[in-house]
Amino acid sequence: MNVLLDPQTLHDKDWAGVKSSDSFYAGSLRYPDIARVIAGLGPKRLLDVGCGSGYLASLVRSSLPAVRMDGADISEVALRRAAKQFEHVWQVNLDADPLPAETGAYDTAVCVEVLEHLYDPAHTLEGIRRCLSTGGRIVATVPNLAFWRYRAALLLGRIPLAVSDPRHLHAFNPGAFSELLERSGFSVTGIYGHGERFRFLARSWPGLFSDILIAVAEKK
Repeated sequence: MNVLLDPQTLHDKDWAGVKSSDSFYAGSLRYPDIARVIAGLGPKRLLDVGCGSGYLASLVRSSLPAVRMDGADISEVALRRAAKQFEHVWQVNLDADPLPAETGAYDTAVCVEVLEHLYDPAHTLEGIRRCLSTGGRIVATVPNLAFWRYRAALLLGRIPLAVSDPRHLHAFNPGAFSELLERSGFSVTGIYGHGERFRFLARSWPGLFSDILIAVAEKK
């Protein structure tokens, strides 16, 4: 069977292989930067959609030990590792299944490095919106096609990483990302950046100097 036709098998293979240890993430400042944005919102009950192994949740919990968290992911392999970080975990194919979480149960949702992989990201965002309470907020991230290195690659006739990864079905710049969130029932309150080297530039001008876009948006 072609593994590309079976997303669970594809992601299980990743989590059993290259992502089998959290050292895959630990060398990067990306997840600590995202965790700080989440912690700054002061969540009491959080839903992590595409939670993976729970590494990001562990960083959030280190700042907010009392936060209650649930997680959902397509990978059974990842969820076995994630279970210790969450009160509940659900195995969900976001392109096919509704989120089993209770309507209006969360003040904060997280969707990190997920939307670009989905056939219909708006469908997933609308499902997340249902799970949020009135005024609830989402922290979502996507690769930034407008990152200066990716612009340079295009000028040189190369395909940048943001679109060359066969698992990435969509590409975003700040405008397209904001439009997706607004169309899905959210009001964007901020777009933030991350940089491994030029951190000040990434935070000051995320549209140009950040390889990912970190959006905070409120449920309309």
